[in-house]
Amino acid sequence: MEVANEEAACKVYAVLMEPEPETVSRLRTKYYSLRRQENGTKEASKFEMQHQDFESHSREEMTPTQRDTSFIRLTVKNDVRFTKDGFVPWMDTPEYSSPTHTRYFILDDDNESLKVLHDGTYKVSLQITYRKFSDKPERDEIFLQHDIHHYTDGYPGHLPLLTHCETVNITHWRKSLFSEGIFYLNSGDRLKVWSKNLNLIDVGDKFVQKTVFVVYPHFTP
Repeated sequence: MEVANEEAACKVYAVLMEPEPETVSRLRTKYYSLRRQENGTKEASKFEMQHQDFESHSREEMTPTQRDTSFIRLTVKNDVRFTKDGFVPWMDTPEYSSPTHTRYFILDDDNESLKVLHDGTYKVSLQITYRKFSDKPERDEIFLQHDIHHYTDGYPGHLPLLTHCETVNITHWRKSLFSEGIFYLNSGDRLKVWSKNLNLIDVGDKFVQKTVFVVYPHFTP
């Protein structure tokens, strides 16, 4: 009787340990589904990281470097006898000189023409400070004007790059005229600043801060 009970217990145990075919099929299907989902998640994550890395490198390669330090900053020469109108004579500003500026620009021997050495997009900034002190009231208005002339091969004469005009009619005055723009310039182009009022340019104390001509690459050529 005891032997029979032991055999029955063994049979019941064997039946309980063996899963049904349908259960095995469902578990196997669920296992493969989870593996596919896990693999899909890993592949998507890997693809996303590669895509982000590609976009990062693309931005680094395509984003232009703005405000390159290879600029040139000129100031007016104060040891020149100024006439009523004509081209402004320039010189390097010692405290702002850049050792690499000749990579992009050079000031010609006439001290008037700024020559561009490489094709590219440049930001051009100009400020000229005028002044006049008189004991007598002004009878007529004074018309202030200066222009940047752009000389390029294949075009006769010059092209107007920037123009600034203003009128004053008081006895004692000092006026700074500032203009700025972004332009595409070709290698060999020249920029010259013409002023209607050379004799009124303020060359007094700190003149290097009052009158400046700055050009630098807006995007790396």
